[in-house]
Amino acid sequence: MRCPACKHELVVVEREGIEVDWCAQCHGIWFDAGELELLAEKVGTHLSPGMIGGVSNSSEARRRCPRGRRKMEKASPESNAELLLDRCPRHGLWFDAGELGVLMRALGKDTAGTAVLGFLGETFAHAGARGQAATSQESGT
Repeated sequence: MRCPACKHELVVVEREGIEVDWCAQCHGIWFDAGELELLAEKVGTHLSPGMIGGVSNSSEARRRCPRGRRKMEKASPESNAELLLDRCPRHGLWFDAGELGVLMRALGKDTAGTAVLGFLGETFAHAGARGQAATSQESGT
């Protein structure tokens, strides 16, 4: 799958049964439908799909879903109208770098947000180490 923001290949990262697609170039994160809720449950909180908010009438260019290639809708959480997320109603959600943390704070989930971001940070640190090892093996260093 390709990143909807920068078009680089997404890296599949799995940890404790939760799989996300991460862009090592722009640091965006793709959650397939239901994955964000699973992650929230893993850290002891609840996020319902309705918390993401309704469709926004933003003039910002609509990106293509990395799964279905149709244009995604812009969604703005009621708790933070300035935050614009890319949502495919069928396939999932795209978060640009930093947007997941902004959403957690806007939803008043500071403790859970810290846990979510910590979980993801550890996940990506492991993925980065694996990626660097694979790159080193490929180059023979």
